[in-house]
Amino acid sequence: MPEVTYKNSDFVLLLNDDAPEIVDVIHKYDAFLSTVCKGEYAFQREAVINVLKFFWSKRYQHISDLARENYDHNSKVKQKFTRAADYLAKFPLKDKKACSLDLATGTGKSFVIYALAQICLAEGLVDKVLVLCPSLTIEEGLKDKFEKLAGDHILKSIIEAAGAVHKNPSIKSSNDPILDGDICVENIHATYERTGSSVEDSFKGKGARVLVINDEAHHIFSPSDNITKKWFDFLQSEDLGFHFIVNLSGTPYIGDEYFYDILYRYSIRDAIEDGVIKKVDYKFEEGLQIEKGFQDSYEYHCKNWEDYGECVKPISIVVTEKISGCVLVWKELVDFIAAKEKITFDEAKKKVIWVASGVPADSTKDGKAIRQIVSKPEKIRKENLQLLKTVDESDNPVEWIVSVSMLTEGWDVKNVFQVIPHENRAFNSKLLIAQVLGRGLRIPENIKGTAKSVFLRVNNHERWSTQIANLYKDVLEIENRLSWGYDPARSEYAFPLYNLSYNPVKTTTETKNKPAADPKTFGFVPQSRSYQSVDKFIESGEYSFEIYTQGLYDIDAAATYLHGYLKQLGKPEIAARWPRVKIKTAITKELKDKGYDATFLSRENYLKLQQAFGPVMRKLHEENPRMSMRSNEIQKVSVEDLPLQSFNEGALKKDGMIFYTSGSGEWLVGDQKVLFLTLTERREGYEKISEALATAGYGSGDIEYLRSNLHPIDEQKFKTPLGIIYVSYSPECQFVKKLYDHAALIDSFIKNPDKSFYTFPYSYKPETTAKTKTRQENFNPDFFLKKGDDIIVVEIKKDGDDSKKNAAKYRDGRRHFEELNKALGVNDIPQRYWFKFLTPVDYDDLFQAVKADKYRGWRSSLMNQL
Repeated sequence: MPEVTYKNSDFVLLLNDDAPEIVDVIHKYDAFLSTVCKGEYAFQREAVINVLKFFWSKRYQHISDLARENYDHNSKVKQKFTRAADYLAKFPLKDKKACSLDLATGTGKSFVIYALAQICLAEGLVDKVLVLCPSLTIEEGLKDKFEKLAGDHILKSIIEAAGAVHKNPSIKSSNDPILDGDICVENIHATYERTGSSVEDSFKGKGARVLVINDEAHHIFSPSDNITKKWFDFLQSEDLGFHFIVNLSGTPYIGDEYFYDILYRYSIRDAIEDGVIKKVDYKFEEGLQIEKGFQDSYEYHCKNWEDYGECVKPISIVVTEKISGCVLVWKELVDFIAAKEKITFDEAKKKVIWVASGVPADSTKDGKAIRQIVSKPEKIRKENLQLLKTVDESDNPVEWIVSVSMLTEGWDVKNVFQVIPHENRAFNSKLLIAQVLGRGLRIPENIKGTAKSVFLRVNNHERWSTQIANLYKDVLEIENRLSWGYDPARSEYAFPLYNLSYNPVKTTTETKNKPAADPKTFGFVPQSRSYQSVDKFIESGEYSFEIYTQGLYDIDAAATYLHGYLKQLGKPEIAARWPRVKIKTAITKELKDKGYDATFLSRENYLKLQQAFGPVMRKLHEENPRMSMRSNEIQKVSVEDLPLQSFNEGALKKDGMIFYTSGSGEWLVGDQKVLFLTLTERREGYEKISEALATAGYGSGDIEYLRSNLHPIDEQKFKTPLGIIYVSYSPECQFVKKLYDHAALIDSFIKNPDKSFYTFPYSYKPETTAKTKTRQENFNPDFFLKKGDDIIVVEIKKDGDDSKKNAAKYRDGRRHFEELNKALGVNDIPQRYWFKFLTPVDYDDLFQAVKADKYRGWRSSLMNQL
């Protein structure tokens, strides 16, 4: 019998309580969460909501109640624990409303912490919040972020409008008395030292009305750390009596065992695939000769300067096992840089620092070795720690860091683009890899717009590649993956699409009583006419391609547009203060000051320019405008630019389906090509494999997916520029099958990815009658079918799905394509778009309408409902 395998996701707890009072609380703070958890960080919202559901649920008085329910319904848990008591023993805080969140490093845990604290205070669930962390560095970082969030006037106005019990939390440490409505942030060590002062006075006997949030919570349960044992004892203190507890960690393990009280999980793999953190690009060069010294690492460092230097200062980290080795490697690296760049040793050492938690005593062998290289190592170590605090800043000269094994937790670095494990033992465990990678995975703010092409290169020695690759696959949860996207060999089926760009248009909101000052800066972000992106995959080798920026403004034109904008809105005195020449000078100056190309302005930076004048334009004592999206000009969308998509092999064994033809595997390379050919060959030999299994006394259930989920299509019917069609939603699977049955009726078709290709905004009110605020999201229609100059746009839904969200999609989608068709006519572009909302019951009728040339006015049953 095959060995049972477990994934961390198997043990995430599922909540089953949607009581009206819980739903009301969540909807009440919908606008707050949408403001805090924005864009690609929308997953933070789900993490917060899951905790709120648990806290407000009367069904679960303690975490043990939820655990028992999950034990009864989770087959994987029952397989691992034959007795419920054994499972419950894994919950160290089982008598409390205590839970954990698994959020990968670099995914914004601090925003989740603040959102939970603010909502629980505002709704009166608790009177105070205590946020604990393992170091002073983390404490300072959290306080800084919380103070900015607490001072945000938009968030304050939303909380006040919700009728908050505690409206404006003060951010304090345990040096000061903690009053009702306060958020206290403290490192756990200082809490022990001052337990007799404000912590004692502020929380003793009041713990039932306090929310405790623990950051980097894996320290709490570490069996080998006596200091962190005090942390656990503190949470368990009967004198304090804490009841509401949330633990956050990017590595929630006790030893090698995953936490069992996880309510929400957003893994490193999730974050990489969503572009929230950098992609890990580790070196795999089997058969190639290895260069000695730092030659290749230096080349990669220079490449990172080429790729990212306009936006940030790239940093490389060299990881060693011991402190003595750390200092020795530092010396070697400084010597190399001095020789390479033809500078003095003293000049080179400004670019490189070594970091360690301490220095061995003079009498030890390691201590003597270190002092042969540096005369006052402890003094230098402390100076380096100070430099480390500002290492991301451009005026800090440090570009290289040599560190012992793990970087200090709490160093919130974003500019690391290369990690070099100098010794195998410095990188030979899952914990080391997870924590070292975690320090370098954050994406700098200035280049978040290109997150899909931002990499953390791991330049490991070739002889360790196989070993490290296996560890990566565990840490990053990498399964065998297949890609799908544009196949140049199928260019005969390529066709252009047209979209509309959308700019903000203002509605209404708050009131201002004081005039705002003219903007001093515009907040421009990095811009370039083109970007060179290098994507290196273990399975497929290296790809290089250039991306050209669309929608550029000439500087003169941008100044003219803005001046006209100021006049158009009835602000002649502001327009007079900002003539075209002044606007042009200000634009050029900021671009040059930031080191950006000053010969043009990107669309994004023009909007930032316009928005910078928003506060000045607002009238006093009147409602200020709110932004909504409106279309303004045509954009061409080329299938050749469709971002490469991927799915894992495991998805095919569940609900995923692929449609392919005889040549589909030719555009894949490396391991992906091998995997695809293996799967398709097994699909062709399914009957023989099934017979062999039956002869051996086994069933064919484990290979049934080969027949049900892999669909070879005749080349004449495979009318798409995509190499493979992948779908994972049953109604979409049914539609693709029908599409191929009626392939003769169309010229070509494109399957639209879920994001980042053809998209436009829509707005809707969430599913509650009490909701007054609208939410804006992006709409990505499922398919584009080409028939002559007509494009039939298809959005697939399950039968009877007439939700408010779908009604909004249909309304805004219909408006979008009506406006697009008008714009195409004005520009003498013959293409026209016909938007269809379909459910499976409509598929045959649609293709009959296409066959009869009546599809333009045809409406599905769902369209009539909506």
